[in-house]
Amino acid sequence: MSVYKRGGVYWYDFWFQGQRHRESTGLNNKTAAGLIESIRKAALAEGRAGLVKQRACPMFRDFVLREFLPWDKKEHKVHPSTHKRYQVSSKSLIEFFENTRLSNIGQGDIEKFKMERSGEVSAAGTNRDLAALRYMMNFAVRLEYIGRNPVHGVRFLEESVGSMRVVSHEEERIYLAAAGPLQRDLAIIMLDTGMRPGEVYATQKENVHLSAGYLFVPCGKTRFARRNVPLTNRVVEVLKQRITKAKVQYLFPHRSDPNRPMAEANRGHEQVFRRTELDYFRIYDFRHTFGSRSAMAGVDLPTLKELMGHSTITITMRYVHPTPEHKREASEKLERFNAAGVIAAYETGTGSPQKSPQRPMGRTVGAC
Repeated sequence: MSVYKRGGVYWYDFWFQGQRHRESTGLNNKTAAGLIESIRKAALAEGRAGLVKQRACPMFRDFVLREFLPWDKKEHKVHPSTHKRYQVSSKSLIEFFENTRLSNIGQGDIEKFKMERSGEVSAAGTNRDLAALRYMMNFAVRLEYIGRNPVHGVRFLEESVGSMRVVSHEEERIYLAAAGPLQRDLAIIMLDTGMRPGEVYATQKENVHLSAGYLFVPCGKTRFARRNVPLTNRVVEVLKQRITKAKVQYLFPHRSDPNRPMAEANRGHEQVFRRTELDYFRIYDFRHTFGSRSAMAGVDLPTLKELMGHSTITITMRYVHPTPEHKREASEKLERFNAAGVIAAYETGTGSPQKSPQRPMGRTVGAC
C-alpha cells in the first residue's frame, strides 16, 4: 500500500505500466484510503479506468531551466534580486542533479550534495543552495511531478554570525555627512527602523502613514516581514520630502524604469568610503546596527523580533551584540552595585542585604 497523508487527507501514489498515478482519496482514514487505492489498481489492470496520460517526470536540469526559472522570473518581478539568487543557486544544483529525474531525488542525494557543496563554499552559501532547492521542489509538488518535498527533514548547516558589525554613532555622523541625498535617506531609514534594504527600496506612497506614525511593509523576505514599522522624527522628515517629490508610487524608483523600485544602492554606498577614511561596512549593517542599538537600549527581544520582521527570536539574537563600550558600562554598573552593597553592610552592621536569611539553630521547620 502506497498511501500517505497530505493536507489532512490520504493520497495514493503508484506506477502502472510506466505511468504514475497520484490522486487524493478525499478520506482521512488510512485503511479506507488503502481500499480506494486497491480498487484503482484493479480497475487499471482490467482496462476499465479510462486512463488520462500524465506528463512524464522531467529531469532536474530541464525542470529548472524550462519551467522553474521562467515561472520564478514572473513570480518575483517586483523583487528581481530574489530571482537572481535562485539563478545563482541553480548553477551548482544543476551541476550535481543534472540528469536525475525529480522523482528519483531523495534525502540521501541531498545530503551528498550538502556535504560536497560545503567543501566548496561557506555554510551560509550551502544553506542558500539548499533553500533554493527546497523552493524548487515545492514548485514541483504543486505541479504534481512529485508527491512530497525531499528537502523537508534535511538539516541545514550551522552558520556563524559572519562579518556583520555595529556602526558607531561617530561613523554614522561621518557617513551621513559624506553621502548623497539618496544614500543619506536610505541610511537614515534603515538605522531608525531596521528595515531590510529591499523593503526600503520597495516602499510606495500608500505604505506610508505619517499621521499615525508608521510605515506598512506589505511583503518581504518571509511572511513575517509583513508588519507595521514605527517611525522616528527624522524618518518622518525623510519620507515627507520623498512623498512631496515623488512623481510615481515608488519613493525610491528605478533610474531607468520608474514603475519599479530601485534594485540596489551599492554605487552610492561605495562612494562614501572613497570620500572618507571610514572602515568599510555593508549597507545591511545599518539594519544590524538598529537591532544591536535597540537591544542595548533595553528593547525586549519579542518586541525587537516583531520590529525586524523575524520568524523566531533565535534569528533576532544574531543581531544582538553589545559594543565594547556597552560591555564596559555593564561592568562598571556591577562594580558600583557591589560597592554600594559593601558600604551598606558596614553601615548597618547586619551584613550584606543580598545575603540569604539563615535558619535558626535547633528549630525544626515543618513541610509546606
